[in-house]
Amino acid sequence: MNRITYKTKTSILSFTLLCIILVGALSTSISASTTYQLTLTKGTDEFVVDLYNDTNWKTTVDPSLTPSDWFEGEANVTNAKSKITLKGWTPNTWGMYDVLLSIFMPEFFSFEEILTLEFLLDSNGYNEAYINSSYTSDYDLWYGLRAVWNYTTNDYEENPSNKDILDMYFIPKSLRLQAGIIILQNPLDFKTMLDDYNALATELNGNFAIQISGYSFPNISADDFLWQLALGGLVIAGPQTDYLESLVSELGCKNASVSGSTLTLQRYGVTNYTVEISYGEKGIMSSFTVKDLGGAVIYKITSTNSEWIFYLVLIISAVSAVAIITFLIIRKKRLHR
Repeated sequence: MNRITYKTKTSILSFTLLCIILVGALSTSISASTTYQLTLTKGTDEFVVDLYNDTNWKTTVDPSLTPSDWFEGEANVTNAKSKITLKGWTPNTWGMYDVLLSIFMPEFFSFEEILTLEFLLDSNGYNEAYINSSYTSDYDLWYGLRAVWNYTTNDYEENPSNKDILDMYFIPKSLRLQAGIIILQNPLDFKTMLDDYNALATELNGNFAIQISGYSFPNISADDFLWQLALGGLVIAGPQTDYLESLVSELGCKNASVSGSTLTLQRYGVTNYTVEISYGEKGIMSSFTVKDLGGAVIYKITSTNSEWIFYLVLIISAVSAVAIITFLIIRKKRLHR
């Protein structure tokens, strides 16, 4: 009898261990092959400056800058508002040349300078064919077209602030991010993108014609690249926590962390400060908060289209529906008496 019991326990233990191994292997397989889903929806999101403490900003961030240097318009005025209307999106694939002109160069050069540099690069052999054949990674992404109204304390203008760009028959690559948004389908590609850019920047800076032109291409650290993306309106795919964690981990950022759908960046100006960026269900920023060392809020933007409004409406509708059904059932029973 004891022998049978022992064999039974051994069989159960073996079966349990086998299940654990299989579940672990399956989980690892699923995690390693995460497929990210686009969660954007067409429509308008409005953003409001909830708070701006100018005194604390100047003693913490930078006395020579204001939030208007980060965001267009009157972003340095409490209660100023901005809105973005997403018109639609399409899957696309970019090469390194697209990435150079659309993502990196607009960070350091004006539109006019980019046109000059584009001619300079092409005339020295650094054309689209050469760059894409030397740096062969392709980047699958979703590109969304948007209309943007910059921050204002007045009523919105009839036309968006980027109307001139949207009216162009062909949007130049250097203006793509002003006209739209990009979401990489795989967040791990940001690392490859940064590495290829830094390698290309080193190559370009070694060219004699570029040297004598007075231009140079800065090398970018992982943390500065992530900050550039964040200020440029980083939009993410779902599952959001996994997307953000993969992005930060793969880049190897030293001053960034992720908690749920919130990205926290450690920055340094006059003193250390933190920037917390939370993302809503659509993958678009729902809040942008700057805090000093003590955790006091210096600056905050929130989206008026936060998900809690949606769920509140949903709950109210559900409660109302239940109340109506209950009323009809009670009324029907009373009529039958």
